[in-house]
Parts: sequence; C-alpha cells; structure tokens
Amino acid sequence: MLSPSSVGRLLRRLHALRSRDPVPEELRGWSWWSPPLRPRAHLGLGVSEAAIRWCPSRRDLYLRRVRGLEPPPSNGMLRGRVVHEAFRRSAVDVARLHVLGREPPGIVAELVADAEEAARGIAEEAGAPGLEDLAARAYTRFVFLWSGWVEETGQPPWYTEYAIDGSLLGLSPRLRVNALGVGIVVEVKLGGWRDDYPAALAGYALALEASHEIPVDYGLVLLVSGDASRVEAHPVYLGADERIAFIEARDEAIEMFLSGQDPGTPSECSRGCPFARLCSPTAPARGGSEAAGEAVA
Repeated sequence: MLSPSSVGRLLRRLHALRSRDPVPEELRGWSWWSPPLRPRAHLGLGVSEAAIRWCPSRRDLYLRRVRGLEPPPSNGMLRGRVVHEAFRRSAVDVARLHVLGREPPGIVAELVADAEEAARGIAEEAGAPGLEDLAARAYTRFVFLWSGWVEETGQPPWYTEYAIDGSLLGLSPRLRVNALGVGIVVEVKLGGWRDDYPAALAGYALALEASHEIPVDYGLVLLVSGDASRVEAHPVYLGADERIAFIEARDEAIEMFLSGQDPGTPSECSRGCPFARLCSPTAPARGGSEAAGEAVA
C-alpha cells in the first residue's frame, strides 16, 4: 500500500483535480506576509488544535489555552499515541536494517520476531502501559508496509515526525507532521474518517511552503482500525477549499484566545472528549494537570 505504484494509483485522480482547480498564489504558504495567510497574532498554535474540532464550540481550546486546564489522557488518546509511536519506530527500524544491507524478507523476519520487545518500548514511550498488544499489532503491520516500500524502491521509508517551522503563519516553530513523502504530507489517525482531516493536512502543507518555498499539493491520511489490524490510505488534494478551511479555523482560534471569551458548552459533546469532566463553568482555572486531577477526582 505504501509502494510508489500504489501511492501513484491513489494520487492519480488528484492530478486531474489540481489541473481543473489549481492552488491560487495567495493561498500558497510562501504568501504568509499578506492576507489571508498573514496571522493577526503569533500564538504558536499546533496544526491539530487549530484545525481539528474535537469540541463543536471549541471549548476544549478555551479550557486548555485560556484557563490552563489539562485533563489526563483518555484511553483513546493513549491508543493514538501507541499507534503513532509504532509508526515512527517501525520506520526507523526498517531504515536501520536496510542501511545495514538486509533484504526486505530478512527485515520482516527479524523485526516481527522482536515485535513483543518493540511493543514494550512503544507502550513505555507512549506512556500507555497495558497497551502492548495494540503496540505489537500496529508495529508488525507497519513493518510489512515499510518493507514493501523498500522492496519496490530500494530506498528507506519516508521521513517520520518531520519537523516544520510554522511560525510565519502564527503556528508553532516546532510542528511535526507524521511523515513526509515526495510532495506529500502524511498523517496517521486511529479510527474513522473526520471531515476536518483535510484542513489539518493543508495546515502542514502551508507551513512547509512557508518555510521551504516548495509547493505541496497532496496529502495522505492513513486510517488505522481500532485493533490495528487494518490500514487504509485516503488521498487528499490540498486545494483552495482545504487551505481556506484551515486559515479560517486558525483565525477563529486566534480570535478566541485574544478575546479570552468563553465560547460556552456545546449542545452536544463529542464522544470521548477528554475535557468532558472539566467542562463546567465552575471548573478551576490554571494549575495544569494538577488542577485537572483535582477536577476529575
């Protein structure tokens, strides 16, 4: 699935979209100095906190950024951390053995045999004890995918946890996209599809264009099933609509932070929201995780 031929097939239909609807220059990241890309304030936002609406009213952002609350990670957050660490570590391990001259079948045999040990390290790094089985399944799955890439290309896997300076766009100077292929930004997500994923990919593309001055038109979301038994790839053209969606979400977040106004609780909460037990007008202000721990006790 991560081989050049399979990625090429996934992206083929996007070439036609780009031809019919090319990205306007004012929506390229290198136009950061003028509207609509120029931010009203530089607050060091993360791409996900700007683009992903975990809370319909965005009160999670208000509680974290304005009131300084930080809930303990939910089970869903811990499982997501495990999958991301398995993705990163498998890429590093496959690249290491490839550089040492191992052939892909040997890479798979060696790493799968050591998957349980790798899983213990992944769970520890993710701060998720008890999720070693999920870590082993995700790690093994990604080892097969990366080895397939090496077999077809003769090249090591994509860069993972690629660092990007997003400060020109009012974003963090230490953004990290899950992976960077040739002209493709890649995000790994646990669970099903969300409609705000394309805006998040556009945020990374804009940051890359601003800092590297090269066009990034395509994104890829790798959806990992809840038990890590399946990985599906969803290609995304990062056109004008996706870029505008990210810019509007970023500007909305900046306005909320600058005003300090509570957006209020939503009419319906997202399932599994980690702030659910803190989302009360009487929740304590400031104090970070310590305050959060008091609130949920």
